[in-house]
Formats: sequence, structure tokens, C-alpha cells
Amino acid sequence: MVDNGTEYPEFKPGACNWTFETYHIKLDNIAAVIAAAGPDIAVLLEIENENAARDLADALKTKGRSYPYFAFGDKPNRTVTVPCVLSRFPVLDCKGYATGPGANGFSRNLLEADVCLGSDTLKVFACHWPSKKEPESFRIEQANLLKDKIEKLPIGESYVIAGDLNENYDECANFHTAGLDNTHGETGINHVLGTVASRKGAYTDYVTKKNVAKSSGMALFDPWLDIAENKRMSEVYRGQNNTPDHILLPPALFCGNRHSYVDRSFGVFSWDGRLLLNGAPYRWQMRFENHRKFHRGEGYSDHLPIMLKIRKGSFCFDRSSPIAMDTASSHSVFAKTGGFESGVEGWVSGATHITCSRDTEGVCSGKYCLKISGFTGKQNACAARAMLGCAKRPDSSARVLTMAIRGRATVSFRVRTSKDDKWTYYNGESFGPAKSAKYAAFDHATWKTVRLPLMGRAPKSPEIEFEIRVKKQTAIDLRIDNVAIKGPPDTDSE
Repeated sequence: MVDNGTEYPEFKPGACNWTFETYHIKLDNIAAVIAAAGPDIAVLLEIENENAARDLADALKTKGRSYPYFAFGDKPNRTVTVPCVLSRFPVLDCKGYATGPGANGFSRNLLEADVCLGSDTLKVFACHWPSKKEPESFRIEQANLLKDKIEKLPIGESYVIAGDLNENYDECANFHTAGLDNTHGETGINHVLGTVASRKGAYTDYVTKKNVAKSSGMALFDPWLDIAENKRMSEVYRGQNNTPDHILLPPALFCGNRHSYVDRSFGVFSWDGRLLLNGAPYRWQMRFENHRKFHRGEGYSDHLPIMLKIRKGSFCFDRSSPIAMDTASSHSVFAKTGGFESGVEGWVSGATHITCSRDTEGVCSGKYCLKISGFTGKQNACAARAMLGCAKRPDSSARVLTMAIRGRATVSFRVRTSKDDKWTYYNGESFGPAKSAKYAAFDHATWKTVRLPLMGRAPKSPEIEFEIRVKKQTAIDLRIDNVAIKGPPDTDSE
């Protein structure tokens, strides 16, 4: 409740119903979540300043949860919000590192805290990388700073990386389609920090608990892989489940004898559903009145907490439950295949209430197909899109985009072979080419093979842009499988 000159407009004292009462409601709500989760070490992002952190610690005391130690990431650069570590164990040392780029020429500081666990120390890196309003190069710079600090640690050092990295666990699968790729296929989390074992732009092998210690370079295990694929979510953005929040684990927690990850202890904390509203995180609520925001004094955060356990001693596999991760190791960055055995392979939805996910129900071939489901709003929408890999050829008209499709929707497809070309639309029951969209009902309970001749010029890059568009205020429930770009029958290639 002090205007330090960096407040967001809706958090200026007295503005938008931001009063001592709403401030203390927000403190109480956040403290209630932390107390219910009961961590010994809590990494928080978007804390305004040290005064706010102390007020939160006081609120936690009233709930019987005391955090007498903390590290605060307000140095060397002053930013609107900063990372913070609350701990029930002594914090022996903390350092802040300047990062960049950002709105003011720098971004939020990287915080490093040494937490004393009896005779041992656990190093905690607290990070908050730039949002996806920025291209991937901004997050790459943060990842390289973190990698540099890690590589200078003694061999076998116990540490965790925790925070909002604004990258999904499988970021390399779809950031190219999402238009964030200005780094030629390289991502901060997957390639710089080494949560995948293969090179950028190629088939991706996730780093697993079994092979994290075998890598000769940077390698970290992302425990999002420990839970079922359809439960991987800590944030919902435009109706899509995302995993921007991470606790990344080094080889020392799997092959050392000082500290170890408690196998399958990673999870998302929803407080028995209290932190959810209509299937999404129950964010702090604002109402809009006369084009202004007002605090309602309800809700928590637009991100769900994630948690895991670390114990003293060597790592042991939990063999009492089936493997949650049912994902093949090879994962295509640029959607070179359409069997969906290793993920959705670059497919993203462009509509708030439409999702793209893998599905096992009645596949055309293999084990998985792509499921596109949801309902459109008041405008025609892109239900699904992808950058599809293809070989360069002098004449693109000799090639055909083929796929198997079944289900119900009122759709039109469109393709362009480069950003400079106009879209070619495919309409009607036969999906004939046209210059504009004309939405037609598709209703097939069994698989139907669709062939779309590529009408534009030859691609300037080895990929084409493909969209499945759906008519406004209609439902879509489609399954897609076996997507491929083929040449003439006598010289067939995919």
C-alpha cells in the first residue's frame, strides 16, 4: 500500500478498489494456499518488494506456518516484481544476477539462494523469464546465464531450478508454429538447459531419470514427465493448457548420495479443487466497470503451485505405480510425421475454447491420433494449425497434402507454401481448392482420406503452413491421423 513509483495502475493505493482491505485479503488468500501445501521451501514470483514478502510471512504465522528465513531477488536491478525464496531452514547466502533483455533494457534478476539442510546445503535458483510477448532469443539469454552459473558449480552439487520460465516442458514441439522461433529451432529450456538430449531442429529425446546422469553436457530432468500427459497444466492461456512453471533437477539428485528426488513426488497443487475456477486456475479476480478495472477481493493466482519432495540419501525408483509418461522418445520439432505417436508435433490451437491433444480412441493407425475439440465463439476461428515439413521441389503442384480424418465439424482447410503466398482454401465435401473460405459440414463416423493438392509456388523453406478453420458458433470434434505431404505416385516421398 505504498506507491514506490513502479506500481501497475490497478495496484496504486486507493485506485481500482486497491485498499488495505483488499490487500490483506490477497495476503490471506496466498498465505492460506502456502499453509495448506506446507512446503519447507517456497519459491515465489512476482513479489513487489521486501515489505510485501515480510507481510506475507506475517500472514503465514497466523496460519501456524512460520518461514523465518528468506532470500529476496531485488538486486542488482530494480524491477516491478522480483523472485523470492521463503524457507523454514536457514538461508546461508544469496546472490542476485542481472539479466537481460527486457522492457527497461534488463529483465527480472536471477536469484541464487543456499539453504542449509543440517550438514548439507541445497542451492536454489529462482527464475522468472520474459513472457511470450517476446521472441525465444530473450529466454535463450536467460537460459545461458543460468547455464553459466551451473557449469561453475562443483561436480555433484545439489541444486534445483525453480520458477516461471514461460516455456512448456515440450517447448521445442510447437514454438516454431506459434511464431516465437527466432533462434533457428533452439529453445532455452529444452536445448540450453538440456531437458532434451538431441540437437535443435531434429527429433527430440527427452532427458529421463535413467539417462540424466549419462550425458556428457548440460542435462536436467523435468518432472512434468512424471505425471500423465493430460494432467500437465499449471496455467491456462486462451483456453490452452500450459506448463510454464518448472522445478528442474540435475544429475546429482539421481546419482549422488547426499540428496535425491523422491520419485513421482512431483505434482500440481489444486487444494482439492479450490484453486480452480471452470477448469482453470482461480486467478485474482477483477471486474470491469466504465472501462476500468476494480479488485473484487476474490481468487488466488493465474498459476497453480507445483511441488516435489527431496530427501537425504540415494535415489530410488518408485516401482509401485505404472509409468505415467506414455510418450515415445522421438519427438519431431517441425511436424515431420503425422502419426502423433510422440506428441501433437507442433500443432497448436488458435481459438480460446478449442484444444489439440493426443488421443487413443479409434485411431486410424498406430497408437495415437490428434484430437481437435471445443466450441467457437462469435467469429470463425483457427481450430488447429501446424508447420508441416516437406522436401523442396521445383514444382509444388506435383505434391499433395494427405491425411485421415473423422468426426464432426463445419470446416474449411487452408494452406500456403510460404509467407509471401496467398492462402489456398479447400472447401466442401471434396475439399476442392478455392480462393476464399466456404464452410461446409463434415460428418464421418469412420476414417476418410483427404487429399489437398498444393497449389502455390514451391516453398522457400522445407515446410508449409496448414490450418483447420471452423465456422463461428459451432462445435468441432475431429480426429486427424497420418498427415503427410506426398509427391507424384511414381516418386512418392514424405
